[in-house]
This record gives sequence, structure tokens and C-alpha cells, in this order.
Amino acid sequence: MSRSSLQIVGSFGLHWRTVNIAQQVWLHIQQYGPGSRADLARHLRRSKPATSAAIDTLLQQDLLLELGQGRSTLGRPPKLVNLNHRSRLVVGAEVDVHELRLGLGDLRGDLLEQRSVPWRGGEASGELGPALKRAIDALCGPQGQVPRALALGLPGVVRDGVVSHAPNLPELEDPATLTRLRSELSFPVLLYNDVNLAAVSEARPGELLAFVSIGSGFGVGITQGRELLDGHQGRAGELGYLPGAGGENLEQLLSETGLARLLGLQATQLLPLLAGRSPAILERAAMRPFLSALLSALQVLTLTLDPARIVIGGRIGSKLLAQLPSLQRQLQESLPFAPQLCISQFPDSAVVQGAAQMAAARASADLLEELSDRARPHQSAHA
Repeated sequence: MSRSSLQIVGSFGLHWRTVNIAQQVWLHIQQYGPGSRADLARHLRRSKPATSAAIDTLLQQDLLLELGQGRSTLGRPPKLVNLNHRSRLVVGAEVDVHELRLGLGDLRGDLLEQRSVPWRGGEASGELGPALKRAIDALCGPQGQVPRALALGLPGVVRDGVVSHAPNLPELEDPATLTRLRSELSFPVLLYNDVNLAAVSEARPGELLAFVSIGSGFGVGITQGRELLDGHQGRAGELGYLPGAGGENLEQLLSETGLARLLGLQATQLLPLLAGRSPAILERAAMRPFLSALLSALQVLTLTLDPARIVIGGRIGSKLLAQLPSLQRQLQESLPFAPQLCISQFPDSAVVQGAAQMAAARASADLLEELSDRARPHQSAHA
């Protein structure tokens, strides 16, 4: 669906002042929740007729919904209006070595549906775009809507739409791969490092958080409140390159391949053994070098960032529930201060959750911009 499909001014002949109030109504409800027309007029310090006209505009465009009645001290309780979060849908997705994971989200970033589809990364760079488009079409088709934005989590460093340092999926470093991907889709495509998106899924207002992901690779995402902290060149948190005492870097230990090697397995043999919240295979003595390397990474993050929390996730990290108390104790004993350690609340979908939130933020910003853009041609006529 193109931007021209939102005919707020074209359909109703609204001028800039009215649409400006519509923007304010949207933002106020987004931040504070539903309210009555009178309450919104009072909070926005606008006249009741002007506020009501703006609300009617948004209702006619299906951008607001009328709810049940609110509270009233006198007379009949007023109806409340709230955002229609499903008026526009978005997609959050993750590109992994073996599969594409997708989620359909609303304007809050809440996921309505999720699915995974097989994808053989590393074989044909030109296939990512068509594969992703097919998966999005299958996900969104039953809703009868074209998504308004896609946020895509990718392994490696992502900066200005270019991917680097992606050893597990080197084809992503070819700009032609992402150019073909964008050409397949008719809506905005936002590219992020996958672990950064996982950090977004766990972020809390006012909190500095580090998300440690251990899966096919190792990486750290950092947020301050709802803001991503990705460094000067987008490389913050690339601790996988940190050299260890034995000549290996951290990612060679803290990854599926590294853990499988410690346990005397192939990576393909390891994954089926990771079922359940706390797999028995992770209790083996051979895990000690892995846990020692993880503790070192946690110490570095604690001393450099002073985070409120360090969340551990990823296909392996999310399974370390039984090891968490020991890691917390060792961190507290080895340092003068230590953050809270916890396992990700989204063990299988943290990246997709965070991606949906970022896509929803873009779709909401585009909606507000459309309200503004549609009004401006009328400004001089009504001045």
C-alpha cells in the first residue's frame, strides 16, 4: 500500500491546524492510553470542536477505535477513543544460517503471528530476496494488508545499509544481495544487527542493558532505555573478536561450533540435544572452558558499561538457566559491583520481537508524517 492511499486531507479537505491536532491526539493516546474527547481536548489544550473534528478524521480512516464508556462523576459516561493498532501491520524478521524467522506485528510492535521457513544461507546470494518475499506474502496474505515496514536482523556489523564482518553468511556483505532484496519488496526495509534487535526486545525505559547472544555466533547488543548504542561505526558489542589466552577468539568458544567441539560433537549433533529449558548436556564437565570464557565476557561488560542487567539469549545462551546462579555468584565475587544476570524472556524470538518494535516505530512515524504532509498544501488556503 503506497503513502498516497492514506487520503486524510484529500478525502475530507482538512487544513493544517486540524491535522496538527490529529497528530497530537495520536501521540497523546500512544503515550498515555485511551481517553474521552473532552479529556483529550483538555490535555492538549485545544477546543472541544477542533479536537472532536480531528478524532472524527482518524476514526473515519480507521486509525482510531471507539471503546466502551469511561468514568463520569455526572451524567452519562463518555466514550473512550484508542489507537487502532491493527490499522497498519509490520514485519520483523531474522536471517539465520539455516532459516528465516518472521513475525507479523501491529503498531505497538506486538506480535500477532510468527513462523519460520527453511533457508539455506551461503549457497545463492540472490535467493534471499525472493525467499523473504515469499515468506512475507504467506505471513501477511490472510490479513489482506501489505506491511508498512520490515525490520530485518542480520548477523555482522550493519551500518548505513551495508553489512560487514558476517563470517557465517558472507554473501550478505555483497551489496548486490541487499539491493536485490529491496527490489523484491514495495515497503521500507530497515537493516539492523540481529543482537541489537534482541536487546531492543528486552529494553526498559531508563535502563542500560547488555544482551549477550550465544548461538551460531557470539555478540552483544546494548541499549540505553529504548535507544540502541551501536558505536561509532556500528561495531559496539563485537566481543566475539576478543582474543583469548589460547590464541582463540571468544566466538570460537562461545558459539554452537565451539561448544560442540568442547563436547566432542558436530554442530548438527549438538542442536537436537539442546531441547528443554535446561539441557543435561550443558551440565558436563567439558563445559568449563565455555563457562569460563562467558564469565570473562560478563566481567568485561560489567566494567565497561556498568549495565543494570545483562540478558543472556540465543540458541545456546537461552539454555543456561541452570548455570545462571553460579555465573551470578562468580561475577559478584570477582568484581566490586555486578549487574543482575537473567535469561532472555524470548528464548526463540528475541530478534523478531525487537525487529517488530523497530518496524512499528517506523510505521508510526510514517503515519504521522503523512498526516502532516497531506495537510501542508491546504495551509495557505486556510491561513
